[in-house]
Amino acid sequence: MFAGSAVAKFVLWAIQAIGAAGMTIIIMLGYYEGVPGLRDIPFASKIPVVREFIVGRVEIERGKAADAAREGYVARSELTAAKAEAERYRLQAVENAIFAADARRQAADASARLNQKLSEQEKANAGDTDPDVSRWRQYDLDRLYGKPAAQPPR
Repeated sequence: MFAGSAVAKFVLWAIQAIGAAGMTIIIMLGYYEGVPGLRDIPFASKIPVVREFIVGRVEIERGKAADAAREGYVARSELTAAKAEAERYRLQAVENAIFAADARRQAADASARLNQKLSEQEKANAGDTDPDVSRWRQYDLDRLYGKPAAQPPR
């Protein structure tokens, strides 16, 4: 109880010495600018009213403004990054369209060459009238079945 009464006596003495207006000014100054000595008191920052006296209202508002500015900067940088990524995807889509057109052209050329070779082979097959070539020989059948074959016929 002694500590409580000592604090009360100090507060009454300070009010008498500097007056109510002076105490109001000191309290407002501590509220807006902070009281550095309060930081050293353990767990003082856990009390909501004392927390504002430790840091000061000006510093709290400055921190809020800095956080808001950082949020705006982060949002702008994310927007810039998203635009750059969208541009990259657009360029990639254009490149893919060019590659696809080139692949279609190559496929059409390959298909035309294959059709030409097939028609040449069909003409060659139609012109081949040798009866020995169009029949399976025993040597050919043995090779297909995986049997050891004798020497190929000459």
